[in-house]
Amino acid sequence: MDMQDLYDAILEVNYEHWIIENNLTTSFEDFRLEIDLMYRESYDQYPLWDSEMETHLDEIADIVGNAILESSTQTEEQVDSKIRKEEIKKQLLNHVELFLRYKSQRFEQEYPQNRRLKRKDVWNIQMVDFAAGDIEEDDAYIEAFQELVEEGYYKLVETGGDEKHDIFHVVEV
Repeated sequence: MDMQDLYDAILEVNYEHWIIENNLTTSFEDFRLEIDLMYRESYDQYPLWDSEMETHLDEIADIVGNAILESSTQTEEQVDSKIRKEEIKKQLLNHVELFLRYKSQRFEQEYPQNRRLKRKDVWNIQMVDFAAGDIEEDDAYIEAFQELVEEGYYKLVETGGDEKHDIFHVVEV
């Protein structure tokens, strides 16, 4: 087997192991390019010119494959985290609407009072949802509520002596 055939075989085996088996979207050409660049940086020569190519090429392929796999895993986790945050925000919006509806019926409130709530109401909704298993973390709504305020879904109407007494108006969107 000549050096070119050995080079191709090692790359194909490593591509199969790192990319195909892990269902990654990196093309063979991109994988080979990354390996070639790292090989040249590490050994100051092209793989086919190196008498130790077989050993060195496998080492470099493992480093590159592992880096691509880690990068892909981190990206998936970031996407999952973003999706989960959006789901929590939607759930909070829905539960605040239910809370306001029940509160306005119970206390016979009309506009604008039927569109207002305190921060502690959000904390109470969070506590109930956590106890019911609707959210996984006991503070899941805190960050979501702040983001919704920043996005304009809730408007701070009045600050209380303590932040739990801050009053927010639900903006119609």
